[in-house]
Amino acid sequence: MIRTYRALLVAQIQAASQYRVQSILWMLFSVIRPVIFLAAWVAVANSQGGQIGAYDVRDFAAYYICLSLVSNLTMSWNAYDFEFEVRMGRLSPKLLRPLHPIHYSVVENLVWKLTTIIPLAIVLVFVAITFDARFRTTPVHLLLFLPSVLLAAALAFLSGWALATLAFWTTRVHAVSTFWDRAAFIFAGQIAPLALLPGPLQTIALALPFGYILGVPAEILRGGVTIPTALQLMAGQVVWVVIFYFAFQRVWRVGIRQYSAVGA
Repeated sequence: MIRTYRALLVAQIQAASQYRVQSILWMLFSVIRPVIFLAAWVAVANSQGGQIGAYDVRDFAAYYICLSLVSNLTMSWNAYDFEFEVRMGRLSPKLLRPLHPIHYSVVENLVWKLTTIIPLAIVLVFVAITFDARFRTTPVHLLLFLPSVLLAAALAFLSGWALATLAFWTTRVHAVSTFWDRAAFIFAGQIAPLALLPGPLQTIALALPFGYILGVPAEILRGGVTIPTALQLMAGQVVWVVIFYFAFQRVWRVGIRQYSAVGA
């Protein structure tokens, strides 16, 4: 597997090098939304004496910087690609190979993150200086952030694949994926930090997987939660990763039996 992944990484890096500008544009696009919400919350906070709840302007800046980083590290677009591969019959050659198709997506995700993390870091440093961001991060928060963001990335990846496998029964998964993304937009902490959501919405965000993908690792990186709270939230991440792992395994086994290679 190590040799296989090494070969896949080399091939994918070569492919990604042909689309350097496109990768940077996608990365910048992913930063635009958090910066817009940051500017909006800064304006609201300034109109209310400089603070909303436990967040002042500098806290909002730190949160949305962390959110942008987490969003980049956890991004997964597999549901959209998999639908296209099923519809066009491109999945068939992969099924004939001794490697599960999910591994190709793993490598694509890793390479995209590796090629965009440096320009993203430069942009975020500029944003941090501009808004005078204040981080409350301790060394323990940093240690917890690493497994937390890995769990969040795994959760985003596996949930995307679980949705993608619906393409075995319908050739249009785009609507389902879009609905999932819209729900994540509301409950994952993009519109506002999870702590500022109204009570029922905050409960829903943490009862469903969305809050654990973006809001939780972003708050841990910012140092916005205590260590015991961070550990409890990470336990929630573990639970959802396990749920989606077994859900994907089950749906894949059932779906692959009736795959009919549409478009092949």
